[in-house]
Amino acid sequence: MLGAIRTKLSGDGLGARVMRGSALTFMGFGASQVLRLGSNLILTRLLFPEAFGLMAIVTLFLTGLQMISDIGLATCIVRSKRGDEPIFLNTAWTLQIIRHTILALICCAIAGPVAAFYGEPVLHGLMYGIGFSVFLLGLRSTRIASANKKILLGRLTLMDMSCQILMICTMVGVAMVWESVWALMIGTLVANLSKAILSHIMLPGVPNRLQLERAAVHEQFHFGKYLFISSGVTFLVENGDRVLLSKFLSLAYLGFYNISFFFASVPMALMGNFVHRVIFPLYSARPPAESAANRRAISKTRFALTGGMFALLFVLGLLGQWLIDFLYTEEYRDSGPILVIMSMALMPSLIIRTYPNILLSAGKSNIYMGFQIFRVVLQITLLAVGLMQFGLIGAMLAQSVASLLIYPVLIYLIRPYRGEDFLHDSVFAALSVVCAVVVFWVNGDALDRVLEISADGAVAASVQPPATPLGE
Repeated sequence: MLGAIRTKLSGDGLGARVMRGSALTFMGFGASQVLRLGSNLILTRLLFPEAFGLMAIVTLFLTGLQMISDIGLATCIVRSKRGDEPIFLNTAWTLQIIRHTILALICCAIAGPVAAFYGEPVLHGLMYGIGFSVFLLGLRSTRIASANKKILLGRLTLMDMSCQILMICTMVGVAMVWESVWALMIGTLVANLSKAILSHIMLPGVPNRLQLERAAVHEQFHFGKYLFISSGVTFLVENGDRVLLSKFLSLAYLGFYNISFFFASVPMALMGNFVHRVIFPLYSARPPAESAANRRAISKTRFALTGGMFALLFVLGLLGQWLIDFLYTEEYRDSGPILVIMSMALMPSLIIRTYPNILLSAGKSNIYMGFQIFRVVLQITLLAVGLMQFGLIGAMLAQSVASLLIYPVLIYLIRPYRGEDFLHDSVFAALSVVCAVVVFWVNGDALDRVLEISADGAVAASVQPPATPLGE
């Protein structure tokens, strides 16, 4: 049996690469989360809770600026027939640098207004740090996209791990000497700089240089013009709760929410990695509409991925309060009940997580854009209503309701490409109900405590005095 597994893993066919890619993605992500957790535990003992609230705001802007301006260069490389041509890759790299330079300048321009909006003077300097971080991201080699396209993830995983270890060492070292939120920002800058350098050194592929070809520019913009909008919309889909809560909650409670999100988002982020590195290339190489064999292969992969992620969310929901009490000091205890409810609220999103990529693999970026716009309008509306009517718990449950409401629309859009899998969806819909019943039976007081946190956090946010420049 072991010999058969080794044979399957050692081949050079698509199936072997998918298996190796899945294994490497899982191991790399698992090691990454262990490192993140370790650094998080150390930093919570070196820094104040408000630092994590500030960094949550910084991360929102860093992620948002990248996604809002995304023109789909990496995605275009993966699906384009010219994705291996040097001039095509060099054009993508040049456009990437231009885009990130513009983003960095925008970030610096809005530094003052952002600091004034949140009443946190330290954000002014942090926004300049975000701008430089964004610029460094633009220097990464297109070899990253090429490795993803071919599902060759060994060196890519090693590179990511190396950068993360360097970032954590920097954060902890700076925090020990200088107890400031700047420890988190400096670590981020070091990680992005090292990734930009290592992507040109460690990964195989075409060396990048500044070059523009009219045909390549036209293809990349034609494909990416819809992703430009849909990526920004996707940012709101995935981060809308924290965008709203960053003003609704105090910095301390926002820090508690961010710690809970760190744990609960692990299955979602892991699924996202699988979708980006394995499922999307698989959809492109073996479209489900072409044959029943393709559909069976994709269905098996989806069952395995969703099942694994459901198991992780169930454990987090079941043991959430115990986990927070065991790992963190008493001042972070309120993260526990938030984690319990958040874990259950994210389950419906996992069921449909891979479906939108069918549209992209078929080259229908315009339909994908339209779907994402519909999704974000619905989700943000439900988030706002839930937040105003029920507080924090309303915002978390709004994500589940949104996933249920968009399901029929998504199925309608992907049916021409034979991507729907009703057996998979019905099985995990039933499991999500069972898991929620068990989790809330074990953690009966979580709901009451989150309601209290919602009221306390909102009051704290409204009455807190003007902030002093922490760490400056």
